Amino acid sequence: MGRGSLFLFFLSLIFAVVIKFAVHEQRQLSERVVEAQVSYGQPPEGMISFDLQESVRVGVRGPSSDISRLAPFTVEVLARIPKGRPGPREIVLETEDVRFNVPGDFETLSLEPNRFTIQVEERLEKTVPIRVVFSGEPAAGSRQSQPTARPAEAVVAGPRSKVERLVELTATVNLDGHARSFEESVPVVSTDPLVKVVRPTIVVVSVPMEEPELSINFGEFEKEDER
Repeated sequence: MGRGSLFLFFLSLIFAVVIKFAVHEQRQLSERVVEAQVSYGQPPEGMISFDLQESVRVGVRGPSSDISRLAPFTVEVLARIPKGRPGPREIVLETEDVRFNVPGDFETLSLEPNRFTIQVEERLEKTVPIRVVFSGEPAAGSRQSQPTARPAEAVVAGPRSKVERLVELTATVNLDGHARSFEESVPVVSTDPLVKVVRPTIVVVSVPMEEPELSINFGEFEKEDER
């Protein structure tokens, strides 16, 4: 065997060893814990769910090359809401509920927590008055007077216990730079994050402004003339 052939033989042998080692490393099993988002099925008709568990920790085992591709947005856990009367619902997660959104050979080892409670209540709509609030300072010493919102009420929706306690919505108007009466379209905001504004989500607020009165002291002018 010539030197050239011997060199090619050893080079091929090295390549074979490297490839075999790389394949072995790729198939080497490893474990990892990933933060996974919890997705919920639809609650029973006419109901709304809240106080939800947003994420769980999932223990996963698989080839190192596959495990390295996992990230929080690549793992999802599907939670099914049991039917029944309004009130607390116990959710139990199984390993079969885990979904991987990347290709790979994964085995789910654990879910933490795998058992928790959510709330399910009747969905309620209600009409609530809108209160205008202000931020900032008007210009040139002007002062705002009593504002009006059009419309003056809005419809909200959410869990019955939350909607029943809600007494008003707010619409915030910024007074910075305003010296004269003006109108402005502003969003309507619920003071409870679980209660959503259905309609309208924008109102027109009219703000009357009282401009400062100019006072002229004629006595000062008379003194100037006498001089």
